[in-house]
Amino acid sequence: MSLHLGFLTHVHGEDVPAGPLYRDLLELFVAAEELGYQSGWVAQHHLQPEHGRLPSPLVFLAAAAERTRRIHLGTAVTVLPLEHPLRLAEDALVLDALSGGRLELGLGSGAPEHDAFAVFGRDPARRHEDYDRNLAELVTALEGHDLAHRLWDSSLRAEVLTDGARSGRGVLLGVGPADVVQRGLADLHREVPVPRIAAVRGVFPGPSRAAVAAELAPDVLRYLPMHVQAGWADGSTDLPGLLRLMNVQYGRPEDVVASLRADPVLAGPGTHLIAAVQAESSTVGRALRRLEVLATTIAPELGWTP
Repeated sequence: MSLHLGFLTHVHGEDVPAGPLYRDLLELFVAAEELGYQSGWVAQHHLQPEHGRLPSPLVFLAAAAERTRRIHLGTAVTVLPLEHPLRLAEDALVLDALSGGRLELGLGSGAPEHDAFAVFGRDPARRHEDYDRNLAELVTALEGHDLAHRLWDSSLRAEVLTDGARSGRGVLLGVGPADVVQRGLADLHREVPVPRIAAVRGVFPGPSRAAVAAELAPDVLRYLPMHVQAGWADGSTDLPGLLRLMNVQYGRPEDVVASLRADPVLAGPGTHLIAAVQAESSTVGRALRRLEVLATTIAPELGWTP
């Protein structure tokens, strides 16, 4: 099976007004299509501008659909416990029709400490129950539509991914160390007739591993407390260790090729590489350059064909 190549942006840009930020980021989708990428994805963030600026991904992707013709357009992820499943189904089906059947709908439960749950009148402690209930309603609402075959789960719960595999949903693996967390979850989809197992990886090519690590340090170190809380890191974890735990591939193009070849998911059952090319402080121009290097230098070494 040939590798599917996509990219992801969390819509970073704390100091840029929303209008120019969104319009500039549309250029990533235009450029990615020209480079031969099969998909482009955005993350949903409510009330967290330091992590991402896009609360309404389907609205943004509707604009991207008007600027593109071939590339698939995905959410990685929509926070399902904060959505009304029937309204989400309606909006998603309208976008899917406008885009010519190019929507990929990735779904997640959200982080438990997220203040948005209180603002939306939801209990973060019940987010998994809300996810399961809303997912069942969403699947029912999409029954008979092609979009039902382009749903994805992003979860660390084995029971969700097992059900997803049986039901034909794909899996987005971005959170948790690839070796001790993600590989086991990926294996739950290994026996699916047409598996969709996406490794979401930070991909940051540059002049050297040391130079790229230094550039990423201010953005990456803010995530250390989250990894400590999850039990994946401790107070002694250094920057290279944290980058490894976050599955960030960085350095010269040949370094990135080597680390992606050794990735436990991509070297095993993985079918999709979805590359996050924009860190919190990255400019759109820098992200565009990373898209180009990945498509022209790195991905072909992994067997990808535009």
